[in-house]
Amino acid sequence: MRLPSIVLAAFLRLGPLARSEVSHDFSSKPRAAAVFVCLAGAVVLLGNYDAVSGASAAVTGLVKYVGTTPVGSPTNYVIEPLGDPFKYRITVSNPGTDIAKNYFNCVPLPPGLTINTNPGAAGYITGTPTTAGSYAVTLLAGNLNYPTPATLPATILIYRPNAPPVITNQPLSRSVVVGTNVNFGVGANGAQPLSYQWHFNGGLMAGKTSAVLRLTNVVQRDAGDYQAIVANAYGRATSAIARLTVREPFTLQLRLGGPLMTNAAFQFQVSGPIYTNYIIWGSPDLTNWFPLKTNWVVDGLLQVNDTNALSQANRFYRASIPP
Repeated sequence: MRLPSIVLAAFLRLGPLARSEVSHDFSSKPRAAAVFVCLAGAVVLLGNYDAVSGASAAVTGLVKYVGTTPVGSPTNYVIEPLGDPFKYRITVSNPGTDIAKNYFNCVPLPPGLTINTNPGAAGYITGTPTTAGSYAVTLLAGNLNYPTPATLPATILIYRPNAPPVITNQPLSRSVVVGTNVNFGVGANGAQPLSYQWHFNGGLMAGKTSAVLRLTNVVQRDAGDYQAIVANAYGRATSAIARLTVREPFTLQLRLGGPLMTNAAFQFQVSGPIYTNYIIWGSPDLTNWFPLKTNWVVDGLLQVNDTNALSQANRFYRASIPP
């Protein structure tokens, strides 16, 4: 849930006249306007169709090889033990016929692995992994006849054989409004297979046995401490506690008021919901906004002092609450 941002427009000019104008503006009905924040969705590229050998090529993943034989289907999540020979091939949806100009890469390569990036190479990633870990990589396939290669994000997980689990990514605490969907995730390394079990306030959660815990439409009784236990044949590891705070929807709107110009700063107050962050924004033109400060507000009142306002020809303000 996102509350509308509230804008306090303060047209500031140096000198006594400006102070008189500002005082007049704010002593009468405030000229505050609701700014509807448009969240520009990230542009998601579902494959790049201008690479390898033409308009229909895209990276499809990695396929395991045993000798010269492919095993299984393309995937972007690879799990292999530390110290064992590694052989995977980058695959594409349309390799085309001009293979002498095809090229492949994997960036960054986990330690101990190599790939031939020369034109005409077949896209094999080979070697012997030397360092355990989870590696976020980008698979790349292109053709010298086309300017832009195709890419695909992937994960290569190298685990220690005969090793107990080690937590690599801890679940994070969340504070949400009633009715929100919440995910808690845990990352671990160790000998495969790994099993997962989530606990709530110290008690086992039946059926919650994956690396990601999904809670839907949370209510007050869902608030509390969540923790994951990861196990394999050699031991177990317990994650840090992630605390879920569930708030009632805010009914009190943000308000900006009490403007005051001094010789040192422009001051105003922000009032609104309690126990949440207030983000104060500034702008010279109501188009380009930049954050001035973020404060955790317990009692619903925040005093803002902008010491840089006096050096600006125009200064506008708004306040918002994170989702």
